[in-house]
Amino acid sequence: MERYVGYTQSARFTCLEDLELDNQFSLTSAISLDYCGCERCEKSYKFGPYKRENYVIHIIYEGKGSYTVGDQVFQLEKGQAFIIYPEIETLYRADIIEPWCYAWVGFHGYRSEEFIKKMGFSKEKPIIHLKHVEQEKACIINMLKAKRLTSIDELRRISELFELFALMMENNENYAGKENHDYPSATYVKYAMDYMRLNIKEKIKIDELADTIGISRSHLTGSFKKELNMSPQEYLIHLRLENATYLLKNTTKPIRIVASESGYEDSFFFSKIFKQKYNISPKAYRAMQVEVIQTDKKGKFEAKHL
Repeated sequence: MERYVGYTQSARFTCLEDLELDNQFSLTSAISLDYCGCERCEKSYKFGPYKRENYVIHIIYEGKGSYTVGDQVFQLEKGQAFIIYPEIETLYRADIIEPWCYAWVGFHGYRSEEFIKKMGFSKEKPIIHLKHVEQEKACIINMLKAKRLTSIDELRRISELFELFALMMENNENYAGKENHDYPSATYVKYAMDYMRLNIKEKIKIDELADTIGISRSHLTGSFKKELNMSPQEYLIHLRLENATYLLKNTTKPIRIVASESGYEDSFFFSKIFKQKYNISPKAYRAMQVEVIQTDKKGKFEAKHL
């Protein structure tokens, strides 16, 4: 049996259809792109009434039109998007004076409803406002450019679809401004610890680190308290000083270089905080040697500084 994927291009209309016939990668099973396109509609052009088998999002980037779902009629314009749910009859029509231009994607997959909700859509409210309409339009244009039936182009199409979804989720302030504590605290702590180790020489602000992870400072602090019984700042100091002790014992680098490579620009401040932690200066720590004394009775030992 032959497979056909349609690609149509004209001055007013470009569409890539039946892509579900060529989807190969298991990673796309959560979300699978079925078709995409864009159109510069003629005055009063309408589509429907019609029921879809999949989800379809239209992004309006010029002009005006109306969207009818059941007994609800929505008047729409540039900078808005509407969604069509499977098996729900809809009709949409271009304005008679300023007909709209829109781009669309049709998709399915077991995470479709999850992503749609995060964009701000619902069956009661199938309309959202867009902040990044030109970028969102560009994602669909890029999908249309990747029209070949190759693994590379399929990956390009699905990557553009996920970028489109990310942009549309950013439109939804109720979602984008909300913390998503989808991971256990240990995951956040591990990410933060790895980040600190990799950037130990740099200035690290806990607020910025939390923002990089995608959570608030208070949530990151709570995660550290739960997992390590210390705050992120306390761990950072511990990590810096641990790095300093290693350099002092295993290199001949000057104290100021040890301080710098441990994240302290001011060597005097470094010496102060080092002494607070270890009750000894960095210079004395470097000179210190410890001999292990073997005894035959529990508790009978003495560390000698040589």
